[in-house]
Amino acid sequence: MEETALKQLIRNAVLVSFAKTGRFYLPVAVSARHVHLSRSDFAALFGAGAAMKPYRVLSQPGQFASEQTVEIAGPKGSFGKVRVLGPERGSTQVEISVSDSFTLGIQPVIRMSGNTAGTPGCILKGPAGKVELKEGVIVAARHVHMSEEQAAAYGVGDGAVVSVKTPLPREGVIGGIVVRCGKGHDLEVHLDTDEANGNGILCGTILEALTGAEGGGLSGNAAGFGRILELVTERDVNNAAGRGEKTVCVAAKGFISPAAADRAKEKGIQICRLQK
Repeated sequence: MEETALKQLIRNAVLVSFAKTGRFYLPVAVSARHVHLSRSDFAALFGAGAAMKPYRVLSQPGQFASEQTVEIAGPKGSFGKVRVLGPERGSTQVEISVSDSFTLGIQPVIRMSGNTAGTPGCILKGPAGKVELKEGVIVAARHVHMSEEQAAAYGVGDGAVVSVKTPLPREGVIGGIVVRCGKGHDLEVHLDTDEANGNGILCGTILEALTGAEGGGLSGNAAGFGRILELVTERDVNNAAGRGEKTVCVAAKGFISPAAADRAKEKGIQICRLQK
């Protein structure tokens, strides 16, 4: 195991242990502009038969920065040597900051990764050709990756919304951080360069995560760091569904009624058990 991966494994294990005792902290990675390419667009930019060459392993399982770079061009300006991330995707997506969008001369649209319908396009240039995208340029919405085990320890599920406290001298709160939970995710908040620079946050910074009682730190469909149920009933599930929530969280030794389990399955709601 590489040293960086080992440090991340140890760091996240410690943070999960803290979470199980009610102390919540989240590590941050700062995401610079980058490009995800489909197979056809990669071939158009780098030539038929070309393959991505891994340059550096990234923090999320199976993800890597490749040796290949492209130029992103918009109506007003361009950026050269923008890193291509792998592996290949089903459709091409360009991730930039709001500041980058001003330089390119395109409208900034904040979206979760993969939700590119109706977004602006751009021109990508590579050594073998260029690709004109009709859509696919986004400013990535702030989010936090978690495995299912990590999310259970934090008492949240996929689609939950959390907040973090930013450090001095620009102390404040960053909210609206959406939980992306499941296989292929590992504990880490992703902010773009604008958000990180504006709040004095460096890559690797560990921030305190706020509970629902601390300024509404958790909202939307979050199970909530401060909303762990000892008993989950059918009524709890119905109430969660009525609020548009996707997750109900139960304490490690809490009880889930059979009716609640059946209704959760019917409503497509995940019952997340906090680990000991």
